[in-house]
Amino acid sequence: MNYRVTYEHSLSSAPDEFIVQVPVQVVSDVPEGVPREQLAEVITRLILERSPRMGKIRHLRVLG
Repeated sequence: MNYRVTYEHSLSSAPDEFIVQVPVQVVSDVPEGVPREQLAEVITRLILERSPRMGKIRHLRVLG
């Protein structure tokens, strides 16, 4: 499934400095059947796996 999300992230070189705000990103290949309460965790893991330069993600919101 695909989900639109918004979030802020830091770089792995400075994980506590949140410098980038992503207004909208489509995250694809989210497994179907993920419980709603675990969706943010699964999406965060997918984003970080695909973007190794990212340090941390905060304020993740699922838009749809």
